[in-house]
Amino acid sequence: MTEVRLVRRAVLACALAPLAALVQSQPGDVVHMLDQVQVLGQTPLPGLVQQRDRYPGNVQLADDGAIERAKTANLPEFMSRQLTGVTVNEVQGSPFQVDVNYRGHRLSPTLGTPQGLSAYLDGVRINEPFGDVMNWDLLPEAAIASVALIPGSNPLFGLNTLGGALVLSTKSGRTHAGTEADISIGSFGRRRLDFGHGVQWADGWHGYLATTLFGERGWREESPGRLGNLFAKVGREHAGTEWSLSWLAARSRLTGNGPLSQSLDDIDPRSGYTFHDTTRNRASLLNFSASHMLDSGDKLAGLVWHRSGRREGSNGDVNGAWTDWLAGCEGAGGTRACSDPADPAYVSRTAVVNQSAARQSASGAGLQWTRQAGRHQFAVGADASASRIGYEQFTREGAFDAGRVAVADPLAPLVQAVALVGRSDQASLFATDIVSLGTRTQLTFSARWNRTQVANTLTANGSTGRESFSYHKLNPAVGATHAFSDAFNVFANLSQGTRVPTALELGCADPARPCVLPAGLQSDPYLRQVVARTAEAGFRAKPDPRLQLSASLFHTVNQDDIVFVRSGVSQAGYFSNVGKTLRQGLELAARWRQPGWQWRADYSWLQATYRGEGTLPGPLSTPDRPNRFGPGTPIAGLPRQVLKLGADWQALPALTLGADWMAAGSQMVAGNEGGSRPELGKLAGYALLDARVVWQVASRWQAYLRIGNLLDRRYASFATGNRDLFPGGRALQPGDQALASRFLASGAGRSLTLGARYEWGL
Repeated sequence: MTEVRLVRRAVLACALAPLAALVQSQPGDVVHMLDQVQVLGQTPLPGLVQQRDRYPGNVQLADDGAIERAKTANLPEFMSRQLTGVTVNEVQGSPFQVDVNYRGHRLSPTLGTPQGLSAYLDGVRINEPFGDVMNWDLLPEAAIASVALIPGSNPLFGLNTLGGALVLSTKSGRTHAGTEADISIGSFGRRRLDFGHGVQWADGWHGYLATTLFGERGWREESPGRLGNLFAKVGREHAGTEWSLSWLAARSRLTGNGPLSQSLDDIDPRSGYTFHDTTRNRASLLNFSASHMLDSGDKLAGLVWHRSGRREGSNGDVNGAWTDWLAGCEGAGGTRACSDPADPAYVSRTAVVNQSAARQSASGAGLQWTRQAGRHQFAVGADASASRIGYEQFTREGAFDAGRVAVADPLAPLVQAVALVGRSDQASLFATDIVSLGTRTQLTFSARWNRTQVANTLTANGSTGRESFSYHKLNPAVGATHAFSDAFNVFANLSQGTRVPTALELGCADPARPCVLPAGLQSDPYLRQVVARTAEAGFRAKPDPRLQLSASLFHTVNQDDIVFVRSGVSQAGYFSNVGKTLRQGLELAARWRQPGWQWRADYSWLQATYRGEGTLPGPLSTPDRPNRFGPGTPIAGLPRQVLKLGADWQALPALTLGADWMAAGSQMVAGNEGGSRPELGKLAGYALLDARVVWQVASRWQAYLRIGNLLDRRYASFATGNRDLFPGGRALQPGDQALASRFLASGAGRSLTLGARYEWGL
């Protein structure tokens, strides 16, 4: 399907779906359904809530029931199938190591990916201190009660909220009393268990316990993974006071071997390029939150939390000395230095094995006061946090065996490439005022002042350097909603948010000394903080009790955006400010709900481009063919158009059939943004169809079958350019030329999952 045809079908489907629904709705057939009032928190702390229909932005909400009914493999997949404007890049090949994209900004577990979304769990910001990454594998998915995707550069959600904020809330015994258990097995050796149990006791006491266990062989060669977590919460609600104490412990071991060269993908997309890239995560979170209603009607809310974690990585990478030697041997394969292993200049150590360990701890507290005074609903608050990071990375030269596994040479020295001790201290003040002008109009004014201090002590190559950077910014926002009727309202907002460079980025910002991620840091030049400014406008409508429509236009400009640029064929590179970038687009959504039948349609159009001028260095950027960018140059890895359709039909009282279809348009290949490598072209769009069958065996028991990629389509969600040193799986020989190639993040083929679910007392 060409992109033009995709545009036409997308617009046609979104335009005709509401009309078709209204045509089917005859006056005598109208089924009156009670409207569900959805509310969301205006700040990470509890106390200030607002109806979704009065929020001045295209916020999206989903509860645990919607997540359960979708039968998706995990939270990122649910978001990519069910939320407007969300896509994923399956860069690593593991289902829990994906980049989530929203409005051109990313939330990723991969060090080096520019992060543009903030994430919260029960009021605690869970972007990791080291690189602002998001570890999807450490989330307590069985305990998630609700998901809110808040768009724009909302300053109330603090640092990293450039394109939006992902806000997650957990279950409690008060809200989810009873037992639920879900067990499934499926293709690629996947097996999963989710269990949750909530209880209520006398005098307002309640407790909740949940766990998730997951394991797989992996759909790609040598890519096993496993994870587990335990979540516990206890609390009480009594005499105007609510409090809860929760604890999360999680660990994982995931193998994601990264993009695959085009030559190997043509042979077998399940293979790997080089091996192994393993990440082991451990983390814990202790969180105490409380709120108290004063006699005056004011509300005080606060939380205190502590996080700790450890990340260990091991990966095989290409030895830079080998690539330099190969380049020198091009056209000279017959010389002794390029053909005789006994020659001192002959390079036999083709690989480097990197091992790294990062220890992180962070503590924080927040306090908020909320008051209702006439037409005004105020909230004023403050929060502070401190994080500490310890990082070490070692390298040892080795060689790739016949299976492209990097094997360390025991005779080669083990070199400590870097040691880092870093800290980040953050404090902020925030305030917001929701002003009601009559019963139909609301204005919202918000502001947040941030101050962040980042300091590093780095030891590399026998020398030690210290650096300290301070950042501060006042970020405002204003929004408005107006309801012309109960069935139609409009909204608009202007907002500003910031992202401060992390210790990782500040330690890897020198083009002359590129680092290997997650490794190789040094004391480097100053990076400016990213400032994002967003304008948004749209509407929400209910032309029929069963139909909901929404549309939104957004325009976000990032000043001093930070990107990671490659400096060679290995993983080496550095972070750099690249001036202004633009993300703007359109979101359309339609939802139809009636007994026994539901459908939805979403369309999003995104233009993500650079606004300044410069060069993006990389393995394919050479003096004669630089990868230059200018105003209008597209940002790689982001499909311009996405169309999603879904439906659920209760065919029989105990049988429900459902399907999700998603079509994503073409995207630019990373490393070819400026078009200097036309042989890389663009990555073609793709369409995926998922299906599910749910059988309600008894009132408490349910069986289901989920089919992913039903039509078994071959596709890739991301592509980057590099030189192929293993064409067809065989190591490049001296005298041969390393050709430019696309490296693809291919997606899994057809998969089956069979599961059973038990619910009691929910």
